[in-house]
Amino acid sequence: AYDSRLSLVGSEMCIRDRSQTGAQARTLDEVRADKSLAIVTTASAPPHGFKNPKSNQLEGIMVDVAAGVAKHLKVSDKLSDVPFSGLIPTLTSGRADVMSAPLFITEERARAIDFSAPVYEWGEGVVVSDKAAKKYAKFEDMQGQRVGVLVDSVQFNMIKDMPGTKVTTYQDYSTLLADVRAGRIDLGIVDPPSIIYQIQTKNIPGVKLDTGYQPQRKWQVGMAVQKGNAALLEAVNNALAEMRTNGEMAAIGKKWGVSDLISK
Repeated sequence: AYDSRLSLVGSEMCIRDRSQTGAQARTLDEVRADKSLAIVTTASAPPHGFKNPKSNQLEGIMVDVAAGVAKHLKVSDKLSDVPFSGLIPTLTSGRADVMSAPLFITEERARAIDFSAPVYEWGEGVVVSDKAAKKYAKFEDMQGQRVGVLVDSVQFNMIKDMPGTKVTTYQDYSTLLADVRAGRIDLGIVDPPSIIYQIQTKNIPGVKLDTGYQPQRKWQVGMAVQKGNAALLEAVNNALAEMRTNGEMAAIGKKWGVSDLISK
């Protein structure tokens, strides 16, 4: 997901107390009285969230999760799309009741917003040429290689100080994958769900995920509400728990090919 871009934290959120973040968010009672839930997401991170070019509608894992939560709250879901860096400001300013996007749960972010229970999680992956002979079983195997990562990403922060390793940054995965295929870099450190989706939907030849690689870290994604909005957060968590119990969450995972990533 493009939550890979953790260095955006500095611009996406200044850690302020609630009185400094803008308008206070609506309460659970106000949401129910209005019969609608304002949800902010981002269309920049398929398959987590994106705009279907044929229908021009928002789709994706976190879009489906948000719709499920709204259904359990017995309200309609009103989705808005912002750039990744605008997710937290939209929530803290009161322009949305809930955020549902591929935003990793971190301690720093949790000082600005209140996260739900985790929805799903994944670790870093390795993408290589389908002609590559070298295997990458663990993170240390990348030392001395030519490595590609998204600019300002968690993967960049992981690899940037590895001795003897040449790190190249990219604005998007399409360019990174092209350089892997052409042999300009030896491997890319990536978000596996995004890469699998792009390889499958765009029929990208010449690259593959190294399925033998064991991730060094895992990150969790959750929904979120404005800081201190306890009743709404409890309602969101209850809805997510019901969705896990009744199979709705499993169905979303199966639909998007991420069944193994759904948090139990």
